[in-house]
Amino acid sequence: MSVAVAPRDQPGPVAVVGAVRVSGPNAKGYYRLKWVNPDGSRGDTTGGRVLDGALAKAAEIDFCVSAAAGPKAVTRLAEIFDAYLAAGRSPYKGKKPWKPANKLQIENNLSRCLRGFEDLRAMDVTREVCDRMRAQAGTDAMVRINTSLVRAFLVWGEQHGYFAPLQAELLPRACSMPAPSLRRTAQLREAPARTPTVRLNGQAAGYIRDEDAPSRTRITALATELDKAFPSWGALATELAAGSGPRWGEQFQFTAHDAHLDGCAEYAHAHLHVDWQVDAPGTPGPGHGRRVRPKGDKARAIPVPRVSITGYRLRDAVRARVEVALAEQADGQNPEALLFPAKEGGMHWYTGFNSDYLLPAMEAAGWQVEHWIEEYPKWDARTRTYRAVTVQRRKARLPWHSLRHRFARTCVDILHMPEGELMAVGGWENIGTVQTRYYRSGRENMERGLSYFD
Repeated sequence: MSVAVAPRDQPGPVAVVGAVRVSGPNAKGYYRLKWVNPDGSRGDTTGGRVLDGALAKAAEIDFCVSAAAGPKAVTRLAEIFDAYLAAGRSPYKGKKPWKPANKLQIENNLSRCLRGFEDLRAMDVTREVCDRMRAQAGTDAMVRINTSLVRAFLVWGEQHGYFAPLQAELLPRACSMPAPSLRRTAQLREAPARTPTVRLNGQAAGYIRDEDAPSRTRITALATELDKAFPSWGALATELAAGSGPRWGEQFQFTAHDAHLDGCAEYAHAHLHVDWQVDAPGTPGPGHGRRVRPKGDKARAIPVPRVSITGYRLRDAVRARVEVALAEQADGQNPEALLFPAKEGGMHWYTGFNSDYLLPAMEAAGWQVEHWIEEYPKWDARTRTYRAVTVQRRKARLPWHSLRHRFARTCVDILHMPEGELMAVGGWENIGTVQTRYYRSGRENMERGLSYFD
């Protein structure tokens, strides 16, 4: 960058800083800065009343203009963000297009990073700007997630001519992390007492113990309470979750046609086909599917026991519910013949089901539920600022997913099912996950170690 300062008695600019011309002062004592942007448009702004300050500002502008990627560097970040979402895929080699759930997550998190910065041009992005964007989070973990999102955004923008190569490298893999700027504060109102537990030496941190899954008594109590909200299937839903192990999203999209209680051409034993799951970001209404493939894009069949561990006649209950669902479909009350429909006849939304039905049923059934008051900064789209809001929250210590853990513990502790079979019917991604969570308690090594001294 070159800086040339002309004598005050000569006409023209008083200084030229690279591509920026500094003129003035005018009648009010202000200096003017003028330059040509990468797209050919002309830039013009004030430099203040002090020449040194005007020269410093001119140097910043010159650096920004000279380092810009090209004509597209003047594009607003909001427009680049829209183009990035429309592209719908990661900028890194070998990556597949985003799934709907991934795209929604990226859109929500990255749009939060860009709050307050939407009108910045691509050429205005610096490390300081990146730090402020990715700091818009409530936890250190979310800052790390934001960092990955902003890094990918910069890389994609550089590939498409918005950002310069140096800008794409502003957030290297080992970069430091800023502190979260949107921390939440929580105040417990009611927390059930927890019995302190100690892991056995050699036991994995993620091992699911018997006490990490609901007992027979709790399952029965929850089934009774949920049946009050949904008399046609409340108890069945609870018992099926604990007895067959589907994930919530898999279970609450089941139709009568998924149940093959006398076997089918594929499998001879009683089962339910898991070919789909509820799509969390799915859109209701005609022409919009609310189903996606199961986790890992892997279909399977789940067992339907004759009798559950609580003594509930599960297979007979499923058979009866299939007949009722088909009758509801014929009457127009349940268009898809869902086994566990919402009151309006369609599929449930998890958040509504959890807050309106499941948590009240859990509390009534004596399950442990924590209550707390949380204060956090919420974005106000009207004022375009954050404002503090206070909300009341609650969470079950053992969520619905813990019923799936009970299924796994039943398979291991009572049925003595081998690891490979549990992985198949349970739909876990790999056998290592199953071993760590349900088989490797550490006790087997302890027993063998002690046996050497007999």
